[in-house]
Amino acid sequence: MFHTAANIPVSRAAGTAESIPAKNESTRLRLFCFHHAGGSAWSFSGWGQWLGRGVEVVPVSMPPRSAPAAGVPGAVSTMDDLVREVTSQLTPFLDEPYAFYGHSMGALVSYGVAQRHIAAGRRPPACFVAGAHRAPHVQAAPDLTVGLSDRASLELLLGLGGAGRLLRENPVRMRTVVQRLRDDLRVCGTYRHPEAGHRPLPCPVHVLRGSGDPLVPAADAEAWRVHAGGPFSFRTLPGGHFFNREHKDLFFAELGHILGAVEKRTV
Repeated sequence: MFHTAANIPVSRAAGTAESIPAKNESTRLRLFCFHHAGGSAWSFSGWGQWLGRGVEVVPVSMPPRSAPAAGVPGAVSTMDDLVREVTSQLTPFLDEPYAFYGHSMGALVSYGVAQRHIAAGRRPPACFVAGAHRAPHVQAAPDLTVGLSDRASLELLLGLGGAGRLLRENPVRMRTVVQRLRDDLRVCGTYRHPEAGHRPLPCPVHVLRGSGDPLVPAADAEAWRVHAGGPFSFRTLPGGHFFNREHKDLFFAELGHILGAVEKRTV
């Protein structure tokens, strides 16, 4: 089952809440956060403290992803199915000012949700922020885990900054995370950008990239510009694919600046 949960604090972000509670009086903007491949809603632990009371961080806990043959109940196997399910579950909560942040795979999912939501004539996000992902129309990179053992796949994830020492030392958790990573990359590989029917997002679009990210060349990230129907910004921050974890002070200063401009418009 799909759930969303507010994360101030983030202890409820694991998908245990059936709905999002009413906003606090001090909250002016909800930030819906979409995690990277192999990640979870816990990827956004502590974000509420960094961004302050004016922004309510809402991590999106996606439905399970797996190959059709796996027979996982409620699982999706294509990007279209994933986007459709997430959009359906989020729609009741997107009637007030909100923003999207997606990291890596999450950027592609949040873009699809925004497009689907807007195409239905509903309220667009106040701003859209993509981190560590090429523009959706740019050809996808190959699945780097194809042919790799679980350990080699984990070493790749560790090399990108996406897992820690405790994960390496826990074989059971290692297999779980590696399988989730592979399932997510398989789903991402089914994405096909439509040649027609998608319009630029009618909101500010901001793109963040790590200077040492081996997966996202600067030109591929800056290509998001064609999907912006309003103001556009592109920033390269120090770090790799998970620059948001490596240099939290710089990352949250930049994200806070972006969201602060949105908050002023929603007052």
